[in-house]
Amino acid sequence: MAEHINAILLANPAPKTSQFAEDRDPDTNTYSLAPQHITSTSLLTGSHPVRAILATAAVEGYVRRGKHKFLKEIREAPTFAVDLMEVKETLQTVASSKRVASFTAPFSGKTLSFCTDGG
Repeated sequence: MAEHINAILLANPAPKTSQFAEDRDPDTNTYSLAPQHITSTSLLTGSHPVRAILATAAVEGYVRRGKHKFLKEIREAPTFAVDLMEVKETLQTVASSKRVASFTAPFSGKTLSFCTDGG
């Protein structure tokens, strides 16, 4: 099931836009997800592969946006917030230069800038 969800998310990204850095919507990986998908994952066991896939897909938006797409669900389902924080690979890829801090998004493998404007 986790592999099937992964394939669906990769096949249905957010449309390209110039509104965001790198012309990539921070919610690209979660474009086809609805709030109930996130709240439903909190009912699964902590090691369930579906929880891991959704957290991995959501971490780019979580890191790049001040107001994450699923902010309300994260507050109501704290286990999902824990899942996001457990995506340690993301934090291990943080790099910075004089003006830009970046990370490698675990779901897409792309190097992207952190959110700087709270948006």
